[in-house]
Amino acid sequence: MSISAILFDAGDILYSKPKRRPAIVKFLTDRGHPPPAAKDPVERQMRLKAHAGKIGVQPFMEWLMAHYGVTDPQEVADGVAMLRAQQSDVVFFDGVGETLHELKRQGFKLGIVTNTFNPPAEKAQWFKTIGVDGIWDSYADSCELGVVKPDPAIYLAALEPLKISPRNAAFVGHAQVELDGAKALGMTTIRFNPDPDCDRSDYTAQAFSDLLSLPPIARAAAPIPAK
Repeated sequence: MSISAILFDAGDILYSKPKRRPAIVKFLTDRGHPPPAAKDPVERQMRLKAHAGKIGVQPFMEWLMAHYGVTDPQEVADGVAMLRAQQSDVVFFDGVGETLHELKRQGFKLGIVTNTFNPPAEKAQWFKTIGVDGIWDSYADSCELGVVKPDPAIYLAALEPLKISPRNAAFVGHAQVELDGAKALGMTTIRFNPDPDCDRSDYTAQAFSDLLSLPPIARAAAPIPAK
């Protein structure tokens, strides 16, 4: 089995949003509301509906403020503005740009499989800051497709333009359910920056640059021409 394409989750794999939760906690506690639960299944389900385009971004964020106990109209508006600002405040992990360019140089097709309501054009601007906006061979966006991971359709949508079988592709993710979804299709799975309950994958990358030395990738890399 030879790997010729690598698909990446975007959030918490290429970049993180470390300021988002502290900003939400401060906004709420400054106004006398308790901080949100670290893991809230109701919020997660509503967020996935927004990622699938079943509810709009503005209604979702207004719902989120109400879910947090914010009802004053001005505070709701301020809260939504805060959420929108934090949604776009991203920090890329060390080595992402260099590693992606090296994988591309070695001949791998690169794609993204993302649960998101941020438009592709907006994410392209984020990628531009580290010079990887034009590196992608495919881009599967949950909101555009109307499905979220781990639905098989979103992984297949990323592979279809590459004309590559799942068995010849790897998926890099942090969430167990999404890695399991890729594995069920026959993809090689790699976990990076895993969630606390994520402990199963074919391979693990401790740093993003470790992708270059993992057996299925290093073995499949095209030979580097002699100078």
